[in-house]
Amino acid sequence: MRGSGFEPNSVTLTTVISSCARLLDLERGKEIHMELVRNGFQLDGFISSALVDMYGKCGCLDMAIEVFEHISRKTVVSWNSMIAGYSLKGDSRSCMELFKRMNEERIKPTLTTLTSILMACSRSAQLQHGKFIHGYIVRNRIEADIFTESSLIDLYFKCGWVGSAENVFEMMPKNNAVSWNVMISGYVTVGNYFNALGIFYEMKEAGIKPDAISYTSVLPACSQLAALEQGKDIHKHVIESKLETNEVVMGALLDMYAKCGAVDEALNIFHQLPERDVVSWTSMITAYGSHGQALEALKLFGEMQQSNAKPDIVTFLAVLSACSHAGLVDEGCHHFNKMITEYGISPRIEHYSCLIDLLGRAGRLHEAYGILQRTPEISEDFGLLSTLFSACRLHRNVDLGVEIAKLLIKKDPDDPSTYIILSNMYASAKEWDEMRKVRSKMKELGLKKNPGCSWIEINSRVQPFFIDDKSHPKAEMVYECLKLLTSHMEKDELFSCCR
Repeated sequence: MRGSGFEPNSVTLTTVISSCARLLDLERGKEIHMELVRNGFQLDGFISSALVDMYGKCGCLDMAIEVFEHISRKTVVSWNSMIAGYSLKGDSRSCMELFKRMNEERIKPTLTTLTSILMACSRSAQLQHGKFIHGYIVRNRIEADIFTESSLIDLYFKCGWVGSAENVFEMMPKNNAVSWNVMISGYVTVGNYFNALGIFYEMKEAGIKPDAISYTSVLPACSQLAALEQGKDIHKHVIESKLETNEVVMGALLDMYAKCGAVDEALNIFHQLPERDVVSWTSMITAYGSHGQALEALKLFGEMQQSNAKPDIVTFLAVLSACSHAGLVDEGCHHFNKMITEYGISPRIEHYSCLIDLLGRAGRLHEAYGILQRTPEISEDFGLLSTLFSACRLHRNVDLGVEIAKLLIKKDPDDPSTYIILSNMYASAKEWDEMRKVRSKMKELGLKKNPGCSWIEINSRVQPFFIDDKSHPKAEMVYECLKLLTSHMEKDELFSCCR
């Protein structure tokens, strides 16, 4: 443009800077800003607001606030741009300070202002600030739009105020997928998976067509409940919606089938994916590894390494977990070292947990203990020590078990499980005096074994039960039924062969 003898005006510059903001091209935006300053170009409110927006979206808040404070006559657009920058960082406190200044300068906030602040509150789970904005909307009789109301719902879910989220939803119009989607994802966030599925089907009954976000929000509920039939039904709706080419939706389907143990269905989805990213590769590796197909998991990992997808920290966790479940010790150690040396990934506690468990199951106890001792950041981790301690009991290594027990008791002297395992370890070694000492110490400290608890889902209700639990009103019938089933199992030829 300049080569043709034309100088850019305010509209041109605002458009170019806004393009930098959309592309998150901070360097190009800075160049334009610096050139304007060098050439003494007068920054009007439009250009300045565009610069604030660009710096805010690129995460350069120091520059954003510097430009913002130099604007002599701040419009609502410049205020909104600055608030939006803080909102992206989840800085609700700074958003509220700007909101207060707006009121002091008699600048009336718009719905964009309020939505940005609510989004900041949601990101930081700052309920107090969010409730203030909600109150401001109500007091001033502001007619909120769907984005403001959805931000309110999201805030209340993130802060655990489910009832308040439901109240906002009940009061708002429900004529598109946006409000329904935020409810589905909200229920998943708080672990209320049945309600997430319920609201999805209510949405269908209300005649609202689910979109890609609807499916990616509801499928994790199926994953968490291992509700395979529900997941298959939702898959049919995905096909009806012609979203089989949507990579995000297909990735959510893959994850659902994998977590529900439907490995063949997961593999079918995997092969249908137009592009396989690290998430889809990892989901499929996890599916194989979690369901007794470690060799297939490792084979797929080899294919992944030959593709354009680069394994990340979660991928290696899936690989190590597969090796641990299958007892593939050498392969697990190889991939653990490869993660560090070839990919430059620093192992986390979860990776060390797989490695310690792998070595412990194989009886390589001192090797596992050596890793703990050589690595200061994990040497006293309670979970890792407990994993190795259980392996000591499994392999009846009393000497090392006692050494680790001392470390565990030092870290948590009130944990009864350490004393119980140590007592059982002494009993298996027929060291009765030592066993009695441990039991006596438990009694002295008033420690008791926590009863084992399990649960089963029947007709969408979770029924918990404990060992020798007779609290259920029909306990007598339950135990009679169990006795009958046990009798049939004992007569069963397959069961007899497995005893």
